[in-house]
Amino acid sequence: MRLQIMLSVLTALGASLCCISPIMAIAAGAGSFAASFHWIEPYRPYFISASVLVLGVAWFQSFRTRKAADCNCDTPNKVSFFQSKIFLSAITITSLLLITFPSYSKFLFPKTPTTTDQDQTVNKKIELPVSGMTCSACELHIEGEVKKLSGVSFVKASYEKKSAVVEFDETKINADKIIAAINGTGYKVEELKGTIAQKDQNGNCCTNGTCKNHLALLPGEENKNITTISNVNEIRKVFNQQKGRTRFVAVLSPTCGWCLQGAGSIQKTVIGKMKDKNISVMIVWTNMLKTDDQRNARKAASLFNDENIAQFFDAENKFGDIIARRLSPQGEKAWDIYLFFDKDTQWNQDFPRPFDYAHQLSPFYHSWVDKTKYFCGDDLTKRLTEITGTL
Repeated sequence: MRLQIMLSVLTALGASLCCISPIMAIAAGAGSFAASFHWIEPYRPYFISASVLVLGVAWFQSFRTRKAADCNCDTPNKVSFFQSKIFLSAITITSLLLITFPSYSKFLFPKTPTTTDQDQTVNKKIELPVSGMTCSACELHIEGEVKKLSGVSFVKASYEKKSAVVEFDETKINADKIIAAINGTGYKVEELKGTIAQKDQNGNCCTNGTCKNHLALLPGEENKNITTISNVNEIRKVFNQQKGRTRFVAVLSPTCGWCLQGAGSIQKTVIGKMKDKNISVMIVWTNMLKTDDQRNARKAASLFNDENIAQFFDAENKFGDIIARRLSPQGEKAWDIYLFFDKDTQWNQDFPRPFDYAHQLSPFYHSWVDKTKYFCGDDLTKRLTEITGTL
């Protein structure tokens, strides 16, 4: 029985080691030791099965030995403590606690977003794709290391989303140092040196909150022909009224430079084809940046002075949330996105899926977006031209 007990503990430990090791690293300051066992995660079901099997054999042998001893009146009915059911019960409970550790570890470490008292008015926000996290302990390890960096005001890691959101002061620290700190824990920030990531660094596309404000690009005049919505039903009503026409819907930030360039792409492509292709156009200006207020939305709306174009200001980004969830179960805050809907499409209970769309959201900062629909700058203009050409 001793062999079975030892195997049970070892297999149960193996099933939870990927989550226990970060706790050990946090306590001991062991750095990259924490993520050294994340490779075990895919094998957890095998460790769990082995542990349950070994425990089952141990209990079977325990009862069989007990029954045999009861039948042998000449043999003293005594066993050592380490062969007793009490000890086996303790081992069973220990094994179960180890096996289920990833499930309850989040309750042992209540998590709140890590925020410092630094001035957040000048902060940049990025979302980094991180591999190797398996439970809440991994999140704690990453957050603990990143918050040590001077200039970081907010950090929140998520093993479920496989990402870490960080806000920081660019005058004190840059993204490369944050990435190095995360990689130093043994987890890995994925693919940030790729082509699209390089575009992000050069300012060629929108990231999650990192688009710089471009108020200088806004017209001086204000278009009063814009509706500030209280709920999405106002957009739904207009959308359904335009049945019988191909519907084009864009969700844009009124002060994001790349959204405003996207508005220029719409002017060059979709607007010019409205009559010939029987297209109806809806522009929803949404609140994503600090300067995205109603006044600036009216200024941005003056880029489209055609009264046939329906324009809205969504101060709470409610419409963007609906679109994001429709496109992906993990979708969050859709903006800088350009969607086409068939003539017969009706928006009933659920928001309909577009037959085609494009966006300028970096897949490396927005893990939920479809990479094949990512077109920035001139590429967006070309893509909108291609789609309208097929109508």
